[in-house]
Amino acid sequence: MAVDATQKPSQPGTPAVAPSKPKLVTVASAAPAQAEPATPAPPPTVTEEKNKVVHIVERLRDEVVQTQRLKKQPWLLISVLACIVLPTLLACVYYFAIAADRYVSEAGFAVRNSERQAADALGVIVGLPSSQVVSDSYIVADYVGSLEMVSALEERLPLRDMYRHENADVFSRLGAKVTQEDFVKYWQSRIDVYFDSTKQTISVEVQAFEAEHAQRIAAEIVDITSILVNELSARARRDAVQFSGKELARTELRVRAARDAVLKFRLANNELDPTLTAETTQVVTTELEGERSRLASQLASLQGYLAETAPSVQMLKARIAALDGEIARIKRQVSEPTGTGGTDSLGKGPLASTIGEYQELLLEQEFAEKAYTAALASLDRARAEAARTQAYLAVYANPMVAEDYTYPQRWTNVFIVLVIASVLWAIGALGFMTVRDHVA
Repeated sequence: MAVDATQKPSQPGTPAVAPSKPKLVTVASAAPAQAEPATPAPPPTVTEEKNKVVHIVERLRDEVVQTQRLKKQPWLLISVLACIVLPTLLACVYYFAIAADRYVSEAGFAVRNSERQAADALGVIVGLPSSQVVSDSYIVADYVGSLEMVSALEERLPLRDMYRHENADVFSRLGAKVTQEDFVKYWQSRIDVYFDSTKQTISVEVQAFEAEHAQRIAAEIVDITSILVNELSARARRDAVQFSGKELARTELRVRAARDAVLKFRLANNELDPTLTAETTQVVTTELEGERSRLASQLASLQGYLAETAPSVQMLKARIAALDGEIARIKRQVSEPTGTGGTDSLGKGPLASTIGEYQELLLEQEFAEKAYTAALASLDRARAEAARTQAYLAVYANPMVAEDYTYPQRWTNVFIVLVIASVLWAIGALGFMTVRDHVA
């Protein structure tokens, strides 16, 4: 038996749905029959439409909630305006409406020697240049930003008037009444000095409110720096020669003192060379001992057949005794310590101590003469080196007149202000909300 499914009328406000085909419901009969295949269900279009409507409603509700939150928390919007938007607008106003253009002139130079010096031990190992060249380069780099450079420039140029130019804005212009120290700080903010330790080059950038002013200042810096390098070189060469000369004078005085000591010793002892006296004394002692041995042999021969009272025996004994006394006296003169009566009628001391003192004086004289010879050779080398070696300033980039300004970099500075303000605001807002949540 078949039952027709009738469609209910659509409610107002709901989209019309096309009438579906009537479904046929079959009741199983007593006789077995094969079931017909089921018809596929239509796509759920009504459900999809309902889901879309629900999603739109939820989005509208979230927007309303966000708007209500913003109304309840007005500090968030105010802080964004005050901490991000306002600083960025002020930066735009300053850099695009107030900040004056600054022109840059660059000069490049290096300190060089007329003759390449031998490298240091460390330079040989790691491949670095001479330490003297590096030291001079650092001196020049520091000198550009010093008070001496500012004073030298003021003697040549109206430097203060250049930085009080009418084109300068109120924040960049040099003040009317500034001290010398404040002017040096202002000068250091208008120059950039870079020293490349690998290439041993120095580059100087000078900023001014007129391109011609920047070029003139940079050119004078190169000229003044060249004079400084020449003075440093001349001073180094002069100091080297003076040091060698002083060392030579000192060693000369030492030689004179040593020779005077030897002369005084000879006059005090009435001897030209105690060593020669010692050698002579040794020869005399040897001869006397030989003569005594000969006489002792003769005495032994005579005593074999003559009595002890024989004149010849007595004479030989007397001569041997005299020789013994002379030999003993000579030995005492050579070896007896001072202060034990070992001085003769001339007031001479023991020969051994006299020889020792004389040898010390000769050794001091020899050392002094060798030192004098070395100092004289050092002075000759210093003079030759001073005449051959000289440091100078090698300029590889002359200052030029700029065609366009370099500073300020307006868009870059505004972007930096925006980023910094955003970061600071984010940190402050995060901290405030964290503290508020903990307190709540």
